[in-house]
Amino acid sequence: MLLLSLAIVIMLLTIEKSVKRNLRVSYFTRVFNLLIGAFLLVVVAELIGVLLRTSVLYGNETYAIIRSILLTIGALLLFLSSVMLYLPFARGQYVIVPIATEPSQEIAYGAYWGRSEATERLFVELTKHRHLPGIAVTRDPPEVFRSRLGLKIVPVLWVSKVRHDEAVDPTRLPYLLENLKAFLESTNLDKVILIDCVEYLLLENKPESVLKFIASLRDLATLNRGILLVSIEREALDEKTFNMLVSELKPVEELEKMLSK
Repeated sequence: MLLLSLAIVIMLLTIEKSVKRNLRVSYFTRVFNLLIGAFLLVVVAELIGVLLRTSVLYGNETYAIIRSILLTIGALLLFLSSVMLYLPFARGQYVIVPIATEPSQEIAYGAYWGRSEATERLFVELTKHRHLPGIAVTRDPPEVFRSRLGLKIVPVLWVSKVRHDEAVDPTRLPYLLENLKAFLESTNLDKVILIDCVEYLLLENKPESVLKFIASLRDLATLNRGILLVSIEREALDEKTFNMLVSELKPVEELEKMLSK
């Protein structure tokens, strides 16, 4: 029980920064803090319980009472945080409303390839000027990528072997696919994904795995009102791999023509 509670606390503290940033409502931030506090009390209580079974505190009734009090307070805080999370929705203060727009008549959903200059230009056009929800999969750290393209809040999946909270190992293609699938299925809106690190993914994975990853994303984009932009530098790939990749994609010039109408 001690190890489980400690693992939960570590997990909560690890995700604390990103959770609070995404919640952006002080009320729910307080609820999250209560949750952390509850599990911290449980950890302390379980630690005392372990010590009570050793020569350090064996038979010490005072600490046994303290442990019971801490467990009780922890349970109450857990209950309170659950109630606080439920009440605003029960009272109608917050309502989960699906966001939807009519499908675009000028864009053909699916996947497109082009040089990085073209795909990045289109990504900025669609996210910044046409206000489509977007996400980027890139080798650049999030702040570097956004600064380079003049963006401020577009989500970024940073593909890197660097040990960092925001970094995703390039070999974790299933994880990347699940995140991008969740993004595509999240709302009934037109949306755009930029992948500018295909060459890096090919270095770290089997070509067949990367091709399957791109093909799956293409299908998901087509089904979920998505535009997938894949940056490919022809000189960086051998002819066979290049031909296999582009066979799954349409040239980015087709998208540019549609947007220019």
